[in-house]
Amino acid sequence: MSLPLTPRVNSAMLSGKVGQTVRFVGKIIEQNGSRALMTASDQGQVEIHMDQNAQYGTQYIEIIGIVNNDHSISEMTSTNFGNNF
Repeated sequence: MSLPLTPRVNSAMLSGKVGQTVRFVGKIIEQNGSRALMTASDQGQVEIHMDQNAQYGTQYIEIIGIVNNDHSISEMTSTNFGNNF
């Protein structure tokens, strides 16, 4: 899958990126079924609508996805960044 160029964002930047593909790095706070709640670098919280094949194996994750109207992110793909990022 070829992904478009994507800006890195924190929680405060999501309102200006609705409908766009972004990169988001955060720490998992809670994971429940197909949703995860993450803390951003600016300490804001962001809800992630996980891809059906997502397997988060570490605390810190990079998400590439599309920003929704409610400023959540629908995941396209993710990368584990480890537990000591």
